[in-house]
Amino acid sequence: MKEKCFIVWIVLIWVCSRPIWAANYDSVYTQLPFPMEKPMMPVIPDLTVSLTEYGGKGDGETLNTHAFEKAISDLSQRGGGHLIVPEGVWVTGPIVMKSNIDLHVVKNAIVLFTSDKSQYPVLPPDEGTSAFRCQSPVNAYHERNFSITGEGVFDGNGEYWRPVKRSKVSEIEWDRFLSRGGIAGKGGKIWYPWNLWNSPGDSCVADSPEKLSKVRPRLFRIVGCEQVLLQGVVFQNSPSFHVNFILCKDIIVDQVTVRCPWNAQNGDGIDFSSCENVLVTNASVDVGDDAICLKSGIGETGRRRGPCRNVLIDGCTVFHGHGGFVIGSDTGGGISNVVVRNCRFMNTDTGIRLKSLRSRGGLVENIYVENIRMNDIANYAIWFELFYQKETPVLETVPEGSEKTDAPWMAVNADTPCFRNICMSNITCTDADQAMFLNGLPEMNVQDIQITDCYISAQKGIRVNETSNLRMDRIVLAISDGDLATFNNVKDVHIHQLKARKQSGISVSGSRNRNIQVEGENISRQNVHTTPLASGSIIIID
Repeated sequence: MKEKCFIVWIVLIWVCSRPIWAANYDSVYTQLPFPMEKPMMPVIPDLTVSLTEYGGKGDGETLNTHAFEKAISDLSQRGGGHLIVPEGVWVTGPIVMKSNIDLHVVKNAIVLFTSDKSQYPVLPPDEGTSAFRCQSPVNAYHERNFSITGEGVFDGNGEYWRPVKRSKVSEIEWDRFLSRGGIAGKGGKIWYPWNLWNSPGDSCVADSPEKLSKVRPRLFRIVGCEQVLLQGVVFQNSPSFHVNFILCKDIIVDQVTVRCPWNAQNGDGIDFSSCENVLVTNASVDVGDDAICLKSGIGETGRRRGPCRNVLIDGCTVFHGHGGFVIGSDTGGGISNVVVRNCRFMNTDTGIRLKSLRSRGGLVENIYVENIRMNDIANYAIWFELFYQKETPVLETVPEGSEKTDAPWMAVNADTPCFRNICMSNITCTDADQAMFLNGLPEMNVQDIQITDCYISAQKGIRVNETSNLRMDRIVLAISDGDLATFNNVKDVHIHQLKARKQSGISVSGSRNRNIQVEGENISRQNVHTTPLASGSIIIID
């Protein structure tokens, strides 16, 4: 009988450890607008062990940090292999991944990271950050050829780390937070989970709740790694960002779920910073900040790190987030050669969100977004913003030959961001607040933008500032209020086959407009309104 049970256990381990990722991803890389290098797959040795062999206990109580460390160290010394985390609740501190290892978490397993903050030492800055930060629950540094697979859950116990804004919870929820202890700071506008009775170790990592908030770890954070696969698992309830790749190459994220409360502070979903050869496919994201985001550092730091490039995002679903697909605002190293397609964004603040600002720098180009479905978008369906987190400036004193909406110029330098050659097509969005907002810099317009074959229903229409060489074709707008389109200081704008559901106005302002052409249904010269210096810059084509 014992021999039979042993054989069954070996077979189960063998089945669990077989790489689902043996599937070929070549089919995902068809019909791309440009050649894109595919990420290399990890190849894991056949050796398989269980966490229980190293003293691990999935009883929801035993701390398994040492068991994970021993198992991964042993596998690493033996050349690598598969570490199986069986059914159970496995409480642990940080897990450090090593090369040639697959961490396989089975369907009914939860890896629960302890709320004892003393288990997460504060680490000095590395290539990925300029700040001190607690060690991430799952982390790796300059490793290669490893994977995390299965259908299990990684839970970051984020409620013991994250501050909570009073404005983002109900009275009942706020009272519940206060009843747990902690500290209500900033005049009662924010709650910090500080020195809770079942969350020891706060003073080991910070001397105040505000400082604790700044050193919160990311749930999964790897730096300078190559040939990495995440497949099938769930990352949830992080102290801050959930899945964070920095300076990595050859990355595949497949069928991964990322989730946290909608109001989780800094609860980004999947972030790539200065990474290349990336595939994200069939991911499901429901988070409190940006859902799927590309970054490349700030200013000179970003230029040293280099670009984020060769990224394919396909077949993903976002249920909540500040943005469904996001670029920036850290764009210093540049972001290029990106394809986002066949995705669904629901209940996000913004659907497609591209952002930067003066001082960030970087060239963002060759971005292709197609076949996107969105609904219930709180702000913009499509948003380009180069004055991110700032008010677009206006002239306080208007000199002769200018208008108040002429934003002041600044000299172009290495820290001036540039967004160009961006194409979006086949986009459907219902129930947005505003259809589109393109807001460039006077010294560096958003430029060479093509948007085609879109249907958008929204309260407000299209607003375009400081943009050059914009072409829109076959756009249907169902707008409830205000002008269909507003232009300010734009150049070479060509809009053809624009269909408005009702007669709507078009407004043009600013002294720097040139060559605006609009043609479509329910568009008439009588509904065009221009300021004095914008007069003559727009042509309505019958």
